[in-house]
Amino acid sequence: MATKRNHSPAASAVPTPEAAWSAASELPRQQMSLATESACAVFRGFEAMRKIQERAAHDALRHHAQAAERLRQTSEPAQLIEIQADLMRFDAEGATQYWQLLGAAALDMQRELMGCYTQLIDNGALQRLTSAMDSFNGMANGLGVLQAGAPARERAT
Repeated sequence: MATKRNHSPAASAVPTPEAAWSAASELPRQQMSLATESACAVFRGFEAMRKIQERAAHDALRHHAQAAERLRQTSEPAQLIEIQADLMRFDAEGATQYWQLLGAAALDMQRELMGCYTQLIDNGALQRLTSAMDSFNGMANGLGVLQAGAPARERAT
């Protein structure tokens, strides 16, 4: 004996007001979580950049202080030119290294930020976020809050 099955549409196809409100309340939490994680990534990046700046300033201070001491102890033109050339070499190498390290820190910060957004996609949160927005829009349309089909002058009145 064959059983006949009822093929009615799934109950979840039409969002209930409770489901829409639940989904809509999830949206701000997800947004706040993503914003907070992103802010942490930015702050870690800024901290790394500050450490690079501090180290570069410390190295420059040490090297220039040594050069100043050498300048006080010499009066020969050849040594003055040697000290100046050493300072120019140090400054050029230091600037190159400084900008390379800052660029690497910025890339690390960007990678970490992208990781926050990738996590949103990987764990299905983006799909839930889209579902929440669809539920909220469906509920708002059902309540007559959004009148997308009406011309702008009719919505204003």
